[in-house]
Amino acid sequence: MAQRQIHGVNGYYNWTPAQLEIGAKMEFGNEGTAVKNEDYRRSYVVDGDYIRSYLGVHNTNYEPEKGGFLMRNRFDIKEKIAGEGLMTITPAFPVLALKASTIKNSESKAEGGTKDKGSFWVEMRWYSPYEGGTSVKENFGDAYGGMWGFNQKSMDIFACQFAWGEKDALGRDSLELKYNGDWNRLTGTPDSTWAILANGDKQAKKEDTTYLAHRIPVSFDEDKSDVVMAWNFAAIKDTATAERLESMRLLERLGSFKLQSIYLCYICRADTLKNIIYDAENPSSIVSADPKNKEDMPYVDIKWLKTFRSMAEFKESLTAENNWGDGEKVNPQKDVLNTVLWEAEKVIKGFQNYMGDADNAYASLKEIHAKADGVYNKVDATTEEYLAAIEEVNAAVAEFYSFVNPTEDLVYNYIRTSDGSVSLYALSDEVTKDSYTGRPLALGANESAMPLTFVPVGENNGLVTYNLKGKDGVVVQCTDGTLLLVNGASDAASFTFADRDGFGLFDMKCGSYYYYKSGYELKTVDEFPDTDYEGMQPYLFQIEDALSSYVPSDDEKTGLFEAWEFNGEAEDDPGTKGTINGAELVMGEHGQTFMLDGWRMQRWRMWSRVNKDTYKDAEGEDLQCLKLTAADTYDSFDGTSLGNVTTYPTSPSMRREGGVFTNFYDRDPEGGVRDESCMISLNPGVRRYIAMKCKGTNPEITVDKFNFLQQVNGLNSEFALNLSDAEMKGDVYYWDLLRYVSVGKTNYVSQYMSTQGFQQGDALYIDWIRTYETVDDIPSESFATGVRDMQADGGDLKVFVTGRTINVFTSESGAIYTVDGTCVSEFEGTVHETVRPGIYIVRAGAAVKKVIVR
Repeated sequence: MAQRQIHGVNGYYNWTPAQLEIGAKMEFGNEGTAVKNEDYRRSYVVDGDYIRSYLGVHNTNYEPEKGGFLMRNRFDIKEKIAGEGLMTITPAFPVLALKASTIKNSESKAEGGTKDKGSFWVEMRWYSPYEGGTSVKENFGDAYGGMWGFNQKSMDIFACQFAWGEKDALGRDSLELKYNGDWNRLTGTPDSTWAILANGDKQAKKEDTTYLAHRIPVSFDEDKSDVVMAWNFAAIKDTATAERLESMRLLERLGSFKLQSIYLCYICRADTLKNIIYDAENPSSIVSADPKNKEDMPYVDIKWLKTFRSMAEFKESLTAENNWGDGEKVNPQKDVLNTVLWEAEKVIKGFQNYMGDADNAYASLKEIHAKADGVYNKVDATTEEYLAAIEEVNAAVAEFYSFVNPTEDLVYNYIRTSDGSVSLYALSDEVTKDSYTGRPLALGANESAMPLTFVPVGENNGLVTYNLKGKDGVVVQCTDGTLLLVNGASDAASFTFADRDGFGLFDMKCGSYYYYKSGYELKTVDEFPDTDYEGMQPYLFQIEDALSSYVPSDDEKTGLFEAWEFNGEAEDDPGTKGTINGAELVMGEHGQTFMLDGWRMQRWRMWSRVNKDTYKDAEGEDLQCLKLTAADTYDSFDGTSLGNVTTYPTSPSMRREGGVFTNFYDRDPEGGVRDESCMISLNPGVRRYIAMKCKGTNPEITVDKFNFLQQVNGLNSEFALNLSDAEMKGDVYYWDLLRYVSVGKTNYVSQYMSTQGFQQGDALYIDWIRTYETVDDIPSESFATGVRDMQADGGDLKVFVTGRTINVFTSESGAIYTVDGTCVSEFEGTVHETVRPGIYIVRAGAAVKKVIVR
């Protein structure tokens, strides 16, 4: 298999929709979200071997003379693991190409700027080869001499040429391609459709071609995608300064660099809602007697992103015989299987010296790999066979990784070399490297070892990924692999650890690098070495528990946050009434919302209301609670608009915050600087768990996020509790704080809580929020059970959706199914399962619940 071109190996990429689904992160920007109705917001579906990306209503100004509403979408294709890059551009494959359609169903009528005509452009971000730093995803801009002629981050590709309705000889919407900084109008025959950019001294060599775009001479009926374009990264001219080697080509000096993300952006106009009923005072309430169907909305078809050896190879691939760059027509899942087989081979090869409990899993992996390789080489293999082989290989890898993953109780540890002679520690003097200033991590005496909290943040090919946090900061990675401990950084690097020998000796991988001991130095290598057991030892590390050796000082044990009980009297919210220029101003929500234990309405969501009320417990006794609700109408945060109507379902929120405010009704302190009036101190090494007893009147109500913001220049990072990380005792949710922050006393000056799922008249009741030393200390308490709970929850079963995670809280065994009966996940008790958008059935014991994941 090594002789084949494998996606992601040596600079070759073939980002088909099938590859993107497993290997990249696909998200949206904020564009196209002006209305709450999901049918008119940006979205995408995988349609065979295409991605169909729909535009959403971007603002609610209805301008029929221009074509209706402004529609936008920004479809983000990003790296899946922070620091690893979406792709590595190499001298072997320096040309990146995209195949996509024009904007279809556009109804733009204006001849004006590209916004009104409709246009498609691309934005790219890279890990700067000059400044570096995995926290700074740089645009290609003037700071680097321009993107070899494109002097901004955005690269226009094409725009509609004429008003809506104009068609060319093949029945396609007219367009114009970007050509040497101007628009190349495609008014000739269907094959005179090239745009070429060769920007002379702005690129490495005058004979280079920087950019090519071509409209494929086929109709929409013959091929969904009808425009291909390519960027030549080899043409990037190296900036010549004293600090940077003067070289014609940046790639010649670097050898490679990483792209972090690619944004595909499009804009047009469309009359999405016919027979408009439109309230200018409340644009979010737009309704229509005759709305368009989803398939009638403007959309773009995306076929692939590929790398090529040269512009010439790209251009030569654009023939009918080669399916206009697609190559031989093959099942898209065959390429995915090829990549999965390659990844499995790396596991098989890398663990030849494993001697632990996974012998059977290792043998099974080899057998399943061989079987799947047979499917790959089968001439008439079906999609079902490819998918089954992919699933079996991935399952076999995951089964093997279940033996080599660190234990689940890995929370606070020392990292020592395999022989135990030296340990990871932070040097005393700070250095500045890339965009960071921090203390370099090195190897030194065990007495100086630095304990680190392992914060699980996800998975990478079945291995758990961790951020590493210490009491003095978080570990970040520089572009050359250097590790720094940085105060207060929010972009911690992601690490994986795999038991390579079965006896608790782990590799340590971060981004593209493995780490190893060389003498007394900590060095990096791109691949784990193919060597015998003895040769592996410098690349292996022990992970030794440090929590038992943590002895907090008196200061670290005292003054820690214990509880908000919400038993005191409600106070006026100071953000609802005050004096401006000597005159008293009373906000519309004054007298409707109050403050308890410092918690009050979040002014970013002006419909939020905080009050005090009672809710009965399971024994029928009244409990004093904070009550969070949504007002049906609300005024703007500064009173400039009144009586806005809340659209349900909605998401009220609340905050504890102090600071220097420009005026009493501001939504945030000036400059974002919070004072210490709301400060609390946490130390998970002493009080490890935080718990909240709460219940919504509607079972769809969930706590979305519970944020803790740090002091300015605070040592540790801010964090947010997620429902997907919670465990449950009755109506008490609890979190292990060591999943978020390290031991040591850390101050947090502001807290926020956001929610989801409120319908009209709903409320969330919170009896208390407390911290505890152990899980056993956390009580199991419940509120009274209402009729709506019985109908929706089916007794013991509670199911909430956060993002794309189905959160199941139950003591029963059960399973999650798609509507066609396919089992997605089986569980014993509480489970948090991330799934694709769709409708799912959750069964636990005799209880059943249906949920929608968007």
